[in-house]
Amino acid sequence: MMHAAAPFEWSNFLGPFHVVMLHLPIGAFVLAVLLEIWATRRPSEGARQAVAVALGFSVAASWMVALLGYLRASHGEYDAQVVYWHTVLGLAFALLITATWLLYVKWYPAAQGARLRLSYRGLLAVSSVCLVAAAHGGGTLTHGSKFLTEGAPPALNRFLGNLESSAKPDPRAAAQMFPTQIEPILARKCYPCHGAEKQKGKLRLDQRDLAMKGGSSGEPALVPGDPLKSRLIVVSLLPPDHDEVMPPEGKEALTADETMALIRWIQSGASYGEPAIQP
Repeated sequence: MMHAAAPFEWSNFLGPFHVVMLHLPIGAFVLAVLLEIWATRRPSEGARQAVAVALGFSVAASWMVALLGYLRASHGEYDAQVVYWHTVLGLAFALLITATWLLYVKWYPAAQGARLRLSYRGLLAVSSVCLVAAAHGGGTLTHGSKFLTEGAPPALNRFLGNLESSAKPDPRAAAQMFPTQIEPILARKCYPCHGAEKQKGKLRLDQRDLAMKGGSSGEPALVPGDPLKSRLIVVSLLPPDHDEVMPPEGKEALTADETMALIRWIQSGASYGEPAIQP
């Protein structure tokens, strides 16, 4: 069955480049910090010029990435609050690194003025903290809030409050299908794009009522008792090269056993039981 091509939008084309280009300001900023340390320990004209170039490149790259990030977020596929803070921190970094560069350009040629030097290095430090916070927000949007700690030792997970990472299932819930067989599949292969922190295609699968409502396709992801009318199953059975196959190309596909488990679950009523992973 042929599908009509979606109208072309520049934001759809340019937005994904945010994920690729964001490494440029990060790399340039880290290089500037390292060069600043080098220039402080071993002062030279060449080292000072290199710092100016690295900072200037970081400024240009940070504003370009901020624009691409705006285009990326304009489709509403992510948690609005996380996007808001990621945007605020990203713009704050762009402003801070711009001010840092301007101070450096003013201080460096004369190589004098303790107040300017301290202000420049202070802004450099604040920019570092802001960049780390913005990068963490971006990682949360892409990989989830626990992407750095999900593989941590149980003791560290308990200290961080990620009790679900190491807690044993409730014996009563273990008898139910959802927490033991279905939720692990959804958490691994569906929630990263259709969970609490990101809703690609405006679809959220970690809550039953929202999954039954569906996303921008207008079709319910779950139709209890009828797997063949459930979009979750329909798109997972499409050919690997189909535009609408899920998980999409580049992501780990569902295995035959996982697909059959989802079908049996929907046939039995698609109950979410006692979720082990809270939205």
